[in-house]
Amino acid sequence: SAFNSSNIGQATLHVPASALEQYKATTPWSDFGTIVALTDEDAIEEVKSEELKMKNEEDWYSLDSKKLSKPQKGINIIRYTDGTSRKVLVQ
Repeated sequence: SAFNSSNIGQATLHVPASALEQYKATTPWSDFGTIVALTDEDAIEEVKSEELKMKNEEDWYSLDSKKLSKPQKGINIIRYTDGTSRKVLVQ
């Protein structure tokens, strides 16, 4: 029932390029308004298993933009003092 929404036709679904046509032809995925292939821009750039220690970290955020007091398990967004940001997976 996660996709039983009247807004699904306005949503964009990002899928692996190799499976794009399968998603377009299969319910409930085909109900999405737009289905696009993932690009290199969407890819994970690197994986670090050691504890994250960035000298110029300013703030940590969850994916829904809530400021975190410390890194949490899952995907976090780090904003740096130079104004840049990065998505990081914390295990």
